[in-house]
Amino acid sequence: MPKTPAEPANIMLEQLRAIRAEIAALQDNMNTGFRKVDAELADIKRDMRGMKLNTIAEVYKANLTVARFIDLERRVEALEQNAPS
Repeated sequence: MPKTPAEPANIMLEQLRAIRAEIAALQDNMNTGFRKVDAELADIKRDMRGMKLNTIAEVYKANLTVARFIDLERRVEALEQNAPS
């Protein structure tokens, strides 16, 4: 059966459609992967912020502890100086 001149063009169009569908599927797959990475990155940033805030709180508590200790030392020194010999 002789081929019509349109048959090779139709075959090419079908192949191009198939390639386009494959590319679209790959792009969807990549976009899904990027969304997952973005979500994980957001979780990491949130965790890091929490750790930073906890670190600031711990440093603040340590500073208060040191300040209390220094205050107690000064009070002890004052009492020792005022105590009768």
